[in-house]
Amino acid sequence: MKMKKLIGVLLCACVLATVLTGCGPVPEHHEISDYIMELDYTKDFKVLQLTDVHVGNKDDRQYQYDFLDVVIRDADADLIVVTGDLFTFADKVTAKEFFAFLDSYGIKWTVTFGNHDEQCYFSVDWLTNLLNNYGSNCVFKDIQNDDVYGDANFAINLMENGIVKEQLILLDSNRYNYGEYIGYDYMKKDQIAWYEDLVKDTTKKNGGSPVPSICFFHIPVPEFDDAWEAAQAGSMDAVFEFGEKREAVCCPDINTGFFDKVLELDSTKAIVVGHDHLNNFRVKYKGVYLCYGVTSTDRIYYDPSVLGGHVITIHSDGSLDFEQLFHSYEEVE
Repeated sequence: MKMKKLIGVLLCACVLATVLTGCGPVPEHHEISDYIMELDYTKDFKVLQLTDVHVGNKDDRQYQYDFLDVVIRDADADLIVVTGDLFTFADKVTAKEFFAFLDSYGIKWTVTFGNHDEQCYFSVDWLTNLLNNYGSNCVFKDIQNDDVYGDANFAINLMENGIVKEQLILLDSNRYNYGEYIGYDYMKKDQIAWYEDLVKDTTKKNGGSPVPSICFFHIPVPEFDDAWEAAQAGSMDAVFEFGEKREAVCCPDINTGFFDKVLELDSTKAIVVGHDHLNNFRVKYKGVYLCYGVTSTDRIYYDPSVLGGHVITIHSDGSLDFEQLFHSYEEVE
């Protein structure tokens, strides 16, 4: 009798859980224009990529900010993009402090998220809501409860005389996968469909000609490993540009075809990531630059000779230049 009652209670709990799960808000579809922000393009527009900052409560944060200050002043950029792993074990006060630090330079800035950004004393939803309403120099958009997986998939159009000169596309490469395998998550099919809709919409509004774009996210796609191996083998598909592979490419176990879509649409000329703290190579693979940034603090793990920032210069003719800025903590001691 007791066993029957237990089974009944368990069944009721399962039904209740199912009902409550179904009671959440239904994801809403939004027009592509809702995901786009604009900035003025200026000649030789410079984007400073910082990555894997890992600011946490127990850090000597002023020491980290002093180091980042050296990098930011050296770059003299028009826009700062932090490509994920902003925080590890940070609380709301620390998060606000870091954003205030970025904002203090009077330079436009934005962020994508990495796998460690959920390992904090706040939710990612709290973080995106803060940034959505930050104002000042923050250029960020996350449409919460939309039908695109992840947080903060959006674009920044660099405008010149009313025309999109370059499109900066920021995607959430997501965090961890505990389903098909245990490891780093992958970009979902609906995110790739969103990317396709964005590029096609921008192309249509540009008279049918693709607008050059750069994609920024945290976890590299599997083609980063393919590109390195192809370059080492002397493949015609891969041109080695710069840097070293000092650790394994920590990409998802599942390839959902994002890079294939990039090739198909012929808009994105560079994919810029972080995540792997020791890798800093750049390979032009099948016509697309696959670029690691430079780990921007000495948190978690690092090589002291490969710390700093990564500057991408967007020239008026559409060409791109890349420069890695290396600095030492000895400069702030």
